[in-house]
Amino acid sequence: MYTRGCAAAAAGCTATLPVTGVSLGWSVVAGATLLIAGLALIRLAPVIRRRPQER
Repeated sequence: MYTRGCAAAAAGCTATLPVTGVSLGWSVVAGATLLIAGLALIRLAPVIRRRPQER
């Protein structure tokens, strides 16, 4: 009775994000996103230039 509906739901969910667990691929994507965001924040930070010390 529910076989056809469950099969259709399972087939339709294969293209979406994983809900029950995080696969290795999504972990790599999340890590790369965090790395790129961190590098962008570092580039936005002002650069402090020190004057050479006079003797």
